[in-house]
Amino acid sequence: MNITEKIKTLRLLMQDAGWDAVIISGTDPHGSEYLPERWQQRKWISGFTGSYGTVVITRSHAGLWTDTRYFIQSRKELEGTEFELHPLRVPDTVDYPEWLAANLTPGAVVGIDGECLTYREAEHLKGVLGALNATVDNRPSFLYPIWNDRPGLPLNPVFILEEQFSGKNTREKLDRIRKQIKEQGCTHILLNSLDQIAWLFNIRCHDIPFNPVAVSYALIDEKNATLFVTPGKVNENVNKILNEQGVSVMPYDSLPHVLQSLPAQTRIMTDGNTLNYSIFQNLLTNCTVHDVQSPVILDKAIKNPVETDGFKKAYLNDGVALERFFFWLERSLEKDVVLTETDAAKKLSWMRTLADGAMGDSFQYISAYGPNASLPHYAPNPATSLTLLKKGLFLIDSGGHYLYGTTDITRTVPLGPLKQQEQEDYTLALKGMIALSRAVFLKGTKGTHLDMLARDPLWRHRRNYGHGTGHGTGHFLYVHEGPQDIRMTWKDQDMLPGMVTSNEPGIYREGSHGVRHENVLLCQTLEENEFGVWLGFETLTLCHIDTSPLLISLMERSEVEWLNTYNRSVLTKLAPYLTYEESVWLEKKTAPLVI
Repeated sequence: MNITEKIKTLRLLMQDAGWDAVIISGTDPHGSEYLPERWQQRKWISGFTGSYGTVVITRSHAGLWTDTRYFIQSRKELEGTEFELHPLRVPDTVDYPEWLAANLTPGAVVGIDGECLTYREAEHLKGVLGALNATVDNRPSFLYPIWNDRPGLPLNPVFILEEQFSGKNTREKLDRIRKQIKEQGCTHILLNSLDQIAWLFNIRCHDIPFNPVAVSYALIDEKNATLFVTPGKVNENVNKILNEQGVSVMPYDSLPHVLQSLPAQTRIMTDGNTLNYSIFQNLLTNCTVHDVQSPVILDKAIKNPVETDGFKKAYLNDGVALERFFFWLERSLEKDVVLTETDAAKKLSWMRTLADGAMGDSFQYISAYGPNASLPHYAPNPATSLTLLKKGLFLIDSGGHYLYGTTDITRTVPLGPLKQQEQEDYTLALKGMIALSRAVFLKGTKGTHLDMLARDPLWRHRRNYGHGTGHGTGHFLYVHEGPQDIRMTWKDQDMLPGMVTSNEPGIYREGSHGVRHENVLLCQTLEENEFGVWLGFETLTLCHIDTSPLLISLMERSEVEWLNTYNRSVLTKLAPYLTYEESVWLEKKTAPLVI
């Protein structure tokens, strides 16, 4: 079926169910950002391939709600369909619950798949619709009757991440979480976020492309820890190791029965921001539920010494691959080799595989030339992949998984002559990245406080970008993780020593070009005095920043000094691993600027 036929068939289902509207979320039962194919419901019904957004379909309207990262992309992907874009994170935004309340009639019924909507999101929806005397009807997997070729659960094998990489064994982590359960006055904790479960049990899997996690749940009490996972995914050796660490394994679909059999006095911690509505409702019928943010989120975000050393090794190996890639790219274009965005992405991906402990790409590369780079989350495909020409800017946002860490880096490089505006944008975005890299701040500072540092150079020239400035990065886990982030919207989370966070301001001009500079930073303690505890960042990323597009007239002396120091460090650390020709080339690329 095409998109029009799918909408028509869904409306017939709605008519049979007595629904006036349906909500199709962009997540799975585990609150994931990136999904197994089984739960790609939003993509199936709309054709939209971005990682964030919600579809709402009524009897006369089909809408997609998404944010600034995907405005250009969604307009292209929705073209020719009935779908209308509803923008989020811009002035005068109306999110889908409020839109439904304004557009439905009193007493309306809204269908949801409660397995793929979080408890808090569903409760907010019910609260907004309450004024309309509208109701929410939860029917898990309601698309199943019309999604004839819906994929099954992934069956990839689970494997163990050894302590030499994780830095802590599972028993240590379980001891800590049991103390946290007790501090909350609870008897159990139910985890459903896949990266939290993978971190806690030191397991990894390949159930989601680019995300080394297993589709699973975890239930922990004072004495027991249970991993709920599809049978056949845990072999005898992995099961033995888990048992030695105090973890038992049960079938994935047995969780509801286990929850129903818990004693009546059970008081269970769980996170309504990620736990799906259906499972949460199951808990409420039998347990006292304490809805609180999972403590695993923060524990996972603060890297231990083994993990921070692993990140540094990952960025060293990553830097070698990147410098070899940019050397190859430049020499290939000099020889008039025809290359597309796809060719470039494949070459860099292959170069990362040469490192010891390499475990694949950490996300789908954004390999974007010229106007394609104006889409912050563009990914090349046969229909859109441009040929690289000897002019303009090429942006590549890429990353790799290693057993000892995960990388994420963006570089924008000139392929030939640039326009004045391209140089200005390149320079201003870099000034923003440098400002955040050099930040010194008191303990207790939130990411929102720091966001202004990166935007200030752009704002002074009346320019901006619509995405966040920084996100946490997992250790051989999700390339995007919390609880910290650096963005304009408020989040009540301190930046803390041990957190690994990206730094990626940019500027995007539709139909012309895009610029983004991204390094990854390790938060660390600088000093403690009578004024408080002072924190700052160590830059982990090792890859030169091309100075040729810069307009030096826009830069301050201290910014040039930072850039020269950074590029000199890249040369010093990476040259021993490069060929003579590559190191000579890198020495020229990192030659100091004079101001």
